[in-house]
Amino acid sequence: MDASVKSGRQVAILGQGHQVPEHIRGNDDPIFDWLKAHQPSGSDLFNGLKYRRVLAHANDVVGIMVDSCKTALAQANAPLDEVDLLLGSATVSEYYAPNALAAVHRDLGLSRQCRILSLNTDESNFIDGMKLAHDLVSCGTARHALVACGNNWTHHMDYHEPVSLAASDGAGAAVVGWTDDPTRFRLIDWDNDTQTQYFSALRMAQRPVRHHHELFTKPLMKLDDQTGENAVKTFGFKVPGVIVNRLLAKHGLSGQDITLVAHQTSKAVFDAWNAAIQPAHYLNTIEELGDMVASSVPVNFARCYDEITTKHVVMLGIGMEMHAVALLYQRS
Repeated sequence: MDASVKSGRQVAILGQGHQVPEHIRGNDDPIFDWLKAHQPSGSDLFNGLKYRRVLAHANDVVGIMVDSCKTALAQANAPLDEVDLLLGSATVSEYYAPNALAAVHRDLGLSRQCRILSLNTDESNFIDGMKLAHDLVSCGTARHALVACGNNWTHHMDYHEPVSLAASDGAGAAVVGWTDDPTRFRLIDWDNDTQTQYFSALRMAQRPVRHHHELFTKPLMKLDDQTGENAVKTFGFKVPGVIVNRLLAKHGLSGQDITLVAHQTSKAVFDAWNAAIQPAHYLNTIEELGDMVASSVPVNFARCYDEITTKHVVMLGIGMEMHAVALLYQRS
């Protein structure tokens, strides 16, 4: 018997929550004036965006993470002292170490026995956290696992570079644990593809300040001038559809059987994945909420949960090595 199913009980997603900042940034914001005037190469990758959410201060990411966790925990009816694992990431964290996920642990009042596992897998850290949460609860390491992500990347952009057009802030969370409710989504399989020849094509890093070689900026998102655009078009547009279809075929399913909850960057990426996978329903808020990086999947899953009518859900993430990862969930 599958370790995640026994005696009529299953390991499943028990609750979910999200939070986005109140401040809305539209396409007419003066911060984009330079990009509009110059239209640098790669601008076409980030189309179809209208609005984004922006934190007042980068460190406010902890607060929206805490709020999303509280909602998820309340839905799951999970007591704080029965949460044994906190997984995910606050990015970009105030410190290189420890990750600000520790501040989320503190502000929630989680127990001293709740282990913090921060994940440095950028855009896919929520999905990676959900896979680990399922496995660790299934094998008895934890009673409940709380997975939380928050992103403040609007504060870590160079607004002379096209990638800044997509940046948006947000946070999402989910609780994984045992349940006898067959209507909750249970992880049944996963797939991934990692191609490290693209290492450094996309990166979050400090940069030397011009003419001051001993001074550096804060970490800033970068599509490499030589390899970044090609990595997005060659890997980012094409590979995620391949792994999702491979995963579905393994279970005798097609796109028409699933709701897709995916990383969202632009209309160009949405169109490529939608054409390749052809899901019955594609949860997407790219016009309204922009690219919330790792938080896009948990925000859209929680925000649009009541719209899901299919028996299966696929969560799809992508990251900078580059890698793509997909989780297949099922409910009765």
